Amino acid sequence: MSKHGRRIRLTAGAAIALLGGGFAINAWMNRVPETRVYEGTVAGKPLLVGSDGRTLTLSIGWGCEKQPELVARESADAVKVSLRHTVPPGFCDPGGIGQITTHLNRPLGTRALNDASGKPAVHFDERDLLRPVFLPENYSPYPAGRMVHLPGLAPLPTDTPAWASGYRLGTGPEQGNLIISQTLRNSAPPEGRAALVKGHPAAITQSDPNGGPRSLTWSDGTYTFVVTTGAPPRLSDEELVRVAENLR
Repeated sequence: MSKHGRRIRLTAGAAIALLGGGFAINAWMNRVPETRVYEGTVAGKPLLVGSDGRTLTLSIGWGCEKQPELVARESADAVKVSLRHTVPPGFCDPGGIGQITTHLNRPLGTRALNDASGKPAVHFDERDLLRPVFLPENYSPYPAGRMVHLPGLAPLPTDTPAWASGYRLGTGPEQGNLIISQTLRNSAPPEGRAALVKGHPAAITQSDPNGGPRSLTWSDGTYTFVVTTGAPPRLSDEELVRVAENLR
């Protein structure tokens, strides 16, 4: 074969190899991965043990996966909780925020509550959670399963039991949010407008002087409470104090 013929064959072979490689790269880039399922820790997320001792509720945000599941494994002396994540193939959706729940076969009682690593799971006992006896007119609890979330409200601590309850004005588009948080921690109120709640010093603060959420903070010596009014129409300072005074 002539040199010219060999060059043609080499060039054609290189082109075929390049084309084949291109198809392989394209197939690899567009491959459809399998659904991935794994379990992770609940650490760093607010956890509530219901007043029945059997209901566990976790407040969580997620993205690029299906809504996670709360899993509980029971033994005679302990309960271990974990999060089961399911990540589907392809592009992800924006995710969401919510409260997920699981139920124990029998009340937790004196059994230890641990996370997936075997360390104690920080949790709040619903029996210690104060509820408002008074709510402003047309305010009602957030729908079941909805995570309490309000821009401008500091996140709950993860190193001590804490929980938050949410209420909203009416049943239409969300507005007039009211968030009440309770943390097992004694702390001095922040700098702000001075107030008084059940004889305890309190402060009313607002991060944005032109608007935004406004909070009433105080401590009873054991718990720190924060009552926050959110989107307009916002509650007045007097209404915040009245809600706080009527927590039972």
